[in-house]
Amino acid sequence: MSEDIFQQFLIILTFSLLGAILFRRLRLATIVAYIAAGVLIGPFSLNLIETPEQFSFLAEFGVVFLLFALGLEFNLGKMLAMRFAVFGVGGVQVATCTLIFASAVYLWGATLSAAIMIAGALALSSTAIVTRELLNNRQLHNLHGQLSVGVLIFQDLVAVVFLALVPVLGGSQDVSLANALLVAAVSATTLLAILLAAGKWILPLVYTEVSKSNSQEIFLLSTLVIVLLAAWLTHSFNLSMALGAFIIGMMLGESPFKYQVESDIRPFKDILLGLFFVTIGLNLDLSLLLDYWPRIIVLTIGLVGLKTIVVALVVRLLGFGTQDAVTVGLNLAQAGEFGLALMALALINGIVPPDQASFIILVATFSMVVSPFLIRHATWISKKMIFTSAESLGTRSIQVQLHLNNHVIIGGFGRLGSTVASFLEINDIPYIGIDTDIDLVEKYRKQGKNIVYGDSNNVEILDHCNLASAGLIVLTFKSLEQGKAAIAGIRQRNTTVPIIARCQDHHNFDELVSLGANHVFPELLESSLLISRHILALMSVDEQTIDNQISDYRASAPKLPEG
Repeated sequence: MSEDIFQQFLIILTFSLLGAILFRRLRLATIVAYIAAGVLIGPFSLNLIETPEQFSFLAEFGVVFLLFALGLEFNLGKMLAMRFAVFGVGGVQVATCTLIFASAVYLWGATLSAAIMIAGALALSSTAIVTRELLNNRQLHNLHGQLSVGVLIFQDLVAVVFLALVPVLGGSQDVSLANALLVAAVSATTLLAILLAAGKWILPLVYTEVSKSNSQEIFLLSTLVIVLLAAWLTHSFNLSMALGAFIIGMMLGESPFKYQVESDIRPFKDILLGLFFVTIGLNLDLSLLLDYWPRIIVLTIGLVGLKTIVVALVVRLLGFGTQDAVTVGLNLAQAGEFGLALMALALINGIVPPDQASFIILVATFSMVVSPFLIRHATWISKKMIFTSAESLGTRSIQVQLHLNNHVIIGGFGRLGSTVASFLEINDIPYIGIDTDIDLVEKYRKQGKNIVYGDSNNVEILDHCNLASAGLIVLTFKSLEQGKAAIAGIRQRNTTVPIIARCQDHHNFDELVSLGANHVFPELLESSLLISRHILALMSVDEQTIDNQISDYRASAPKLPEG
C-alpha cells in the first residue's frame, strides 16, 4: 500500500469516527454520518480524497457482511414461517412502488433504463436502519416489526434482480433482457443448490473441527474465509456477492455456532459497511444541494409520504390491522443502502447521468436522515393518523403491550395458550403471548389478543416481554431439552417468578423441576383447564370463582382432543 493511499484511508477512518460520534449525540443514524463524512472530504468539498474509486471494491464487502449478519438473524426456518410477509406484502410493495416511481421518473425526462434503475433504488428500503432501530426500540418481534423485516428480506432478494439488470441496461452485454434474466435465474438456482448443500453438510463439519481447537482466532478466521468464499462464488456466477453471504448466513443461523459467529463478525460488518457509505458520500456533488435544496426537500417529503401510503395500503389490503399497516409504512418509508449501491453501479455503467444520480442519492440520503425519528415514533404517529377504528373496518387489532407488571407470559399460543389467555382476560389479569406461527399470531391479534411473534425459548425475547417484572410464566415445549434450556435461562434472569411448564415428553419431569420449574404437566386430556386452574389460584382468584368459571367453560366449549 502506497503512503498516499494509507493517508487517505486514515482520513476516511478519522472523519468517519468524528461523524459517528457527533451524529450519535444528535440521535441520528450513523449511516448518515458516514455519508456526510464522505461528502465533506470528497472531491466536491474539501477534496481530501481525490480518487474515491480506489476504495469502492473494499467498500462492497460492507454490504456482504451486512447480508451475512441478516442471514444469521433470519434463518431459513424463519423465512418459511414468514412466507406470507416475505412474498405477499414484500412482492406487492416492491412491484407497486417500482411502477409508480418508474412512471414518475420517466415523465420527469429520464430514459427508460434510467427510470427502471432509479425506481428500483427508491422502492428498496434500508435494512440497516430499520433493523437497527427496531432492535434498539425492542420492536423487532412485534407484528409490525416482523412484517417490516419480511418486506426487507424480499427487497434484499429483489435487489439481486436489479443488480443483474445493470450490465444489460448499460449496454455492456450484447444480449436481450429476457435472456439475461434467464441466465441470472439459472445461475441463481445453481448457486442456491451449491450453497445450501455446503451449509447443510460441509459447514457443520468445518465448525465442529474448528471449535475443537479452542482458539477464538481460528474460529474468527474460519468465518471470514467462509463468508469471502461464498461472496467469491456468487461473483463467479455473475451475481451479487451479498447473495452468497446471505444464503450462508441463513444456513449458519440454524446451527449451534450462530451466536459466536454473529459476535465475531459484527465489528467487520459495521466498519466495512461504514466505509461503503463513506464512498457514497465521496461521489455526491454538493453543489446540487446548494442549487436545488427546495426541490430536494419537497421530493424527499414526497418519497417518504408516498412509500408510507403505498406500504400501508398494501399491508391493510392483505388483511392486517390498520395501525400495524401504518406503522409498517412509516418503518419502510426511506430509501436504503441497496438503492445507493444500485445508483453507484448505474452511474458507473452509464445508465444514469451523474447529475441525476447525485440528485437521487441526495433525496435518498435525506429520507434516511428522517427515518430513525419516524421509526421511533411510528406507533404514536400511526395512532394520530387513524381516525377510523379497526372494528369499523371489519377487524379488531390492538397495539401489543410489552411493558407490563405482574403479568403472565405465555410461551406458545396454541390450545393451552389461548385457553389460559381466555381465563386471564375474564379476570382482568394482564398477559402477553408469544408464538412462532405468524399466521396464528395474526389470527389472535385480530381477535384482540396481546400476542407477539417470537421464540419463547429465547430468553432475549422474554426480556423484551418484561421478564424481570412478570408474575408468572407459562411455557410449552415439544421436547425435554427445549424445556431444560429455557427454564435454566429464565432462572438466570429471574430467580423468583413461578414457572408452569407443559411438555410433550412424558418422563423425566424431575429435571425441569430441579432447574427451576414450579409445576410441570404432561400433555394430556383437559390439561389446559387443569393448568388454567393452577394459574388462577396463583394469581389470587378465589377457589369458588375458579370452579364456576371452569364449569362454565367446559359446558360451553367443545371438548379438547387428547394430546
